[in-house]
Amino acid sequence: MKQIMCILVLYTAFSVHGQIESLAGHVYFRDQIQKPGFKIEGVHWHLTKDSTKVSFRDKLKKHFMDAYLFQVHEENVNLYISPVVNFQSGTNWLDEDGATLYQNTRGIYVKGTLLKNFSFATTFVENQARFSDYENSFISNHGEFYPNASTIQQNGVVPGGGRTKPFKEGGYDYAYAIGTFLYKPVENIEIRAGNAPTFVGSGYRSLILSDNSYQAPSIDVKYTFLKKWSYGIRRTRCFNLIRKTAFSTVEGYYQPKAYSRHYLNYRINQNITLGFSENSNWSMGDTATKRPNAFYYAPVPFLGLTQSENHTIYGFDAFEVVGQKTRFYQQFVLSGFNPAKMGFQIGVRFYDLLPNSMLQIEYNKVGGELYAANTPNMSYTHYNLPLAHPKGQGFDELVIRANVSIKRVYGESKTVCYWLKNYNERHLLPMDNESPPIDDLIIHQQFELGYRINPKINFCFFGRAVLRVSDIDITQMLIHIGLSTNLFNSYNDY
Repeated sequence: MKQIMCILVLYTAFSVHGQIESLAGHVYFRDQIQKPGFKIEGVHWHLTKDSTKVSFRDKLKKHFMDAYLFQVHEENVNLYISPVVNFQSGTNWLDEDGATLYQNTRGIYVKGTLLKNFSFATTFVENQARFSDYENSFISNHGEFYPNASTIQQNGVVPGGGRTKPFKEGGYDYAYAIGTFLYKPVENIEIRAGNAPTFVGSGYRSLILSDNSYQAPSIDVKYTFLKKWSYGIRRTRCFNLIRKTAFSTVEGYYQPKAYSRHYLNYRINQNITLGFSENSNWSMGDTATKRPNAFYYAPVPFLGLTQSENHTIYGFDAFEVVGQKTRFYQQFVLSGFNPAKMGFQIGVRFYDLLPNSMLQIEYNKVGGELYAANTPNMSYTHYNLPLAHPKGQGFDELVIRANVSIKRVYGESKTVCYWLKNYNERHLLPMDNESPPIDDLIIHQQFELGYRINPKINFCFFGRAVLRVSDIDITQMLIHIGLSTNLFNSYNDY
């Protein structure tokens, strides 16, 4: 796998037509892309010569509020650079003695094109944060395992942010780097490589593959044929955060597993698209790392069925655009024909019911055994986090989202309701996943009001209120104010 990726990287150095590759996957950008009639912004290949003199103040204002902070445009090179920040402070309004909640994020975001058909994007982000009680519980319950020390679990995992280290009192320290490139050797073939998160579907959630988990190195090849058909493959190296018992280094490496994805999409017309996919985890050994079975490397579906230890999810994904303002979408997933091993999603997006507004209503139902494998370390996870829905499995969920903007002032509301029955939060962990099942009703209500300083990178000044009500947990009301470059999702509505 490593050799193949290296060859592709070297090959792109010699001939490369272009579209911008972007890491930005925040729901703000997804809402725009899902709008009927949306068109991706074209790439400006050269600087426009303007005889009118522009003051330094106006140039700075333009780059700060309407473009990337730094831009370079030459004959064969376009480069865009922007800082990434997330400074926010908050409190649990209902806990007078609670510690101050905060997020302190600094980083850099770079994207660009080289020659004609090669584009790339990369970012590096460092974080220190203190989260609310229910977030701390989730993060710590998905930490790494040390099997040689009586199955100790430590160093929690932040959704989208990865493994953490303790920071001061009750805080976390974590960092991550993401990079990806897109190469089109010919018009109907796309090659992507890197560790950028991927989201499959038109909804707020994905039951097939989402950006909830940590970044994983992968390679994707997509082939379009007969104009309406496309076939793609994906190969990824995932990890269970469980230290291997056999090692010669200071610490044991994490237990790896391989992930394969095959998908076939059919675009009936401009308004209707159907997709079918096979998504499998392949064993790479428990104590000593080994290569997955040779069938893993073949770009052919269903070969994973020859391996009894594999865990496979089959998915159906579709959307239908009606008129200029409405998009319906659905997903159906299964790993067997038992209702406990099935799930579905139905949803609709309404645009511009009010000027510059979006209303989304989505229902998800996931069986209690859908993503769990017979062998726990082969479950549908990466970095101890679900590869699909952040809640895992065994729930019903209703999501209602609405947003509206007046110029750069925006308001958002999000309501998430969970119905849990015999739910086990630790059921997808690679070991020690036995805990008492629970029944619960969880309501997560969030309001946000802000000013979008720079829509290009979703740089916002905002105030946010979250009310979380549970039948078995203490009610929490979180108030935050902050300044943030919102490029990526970090889910806390689980």
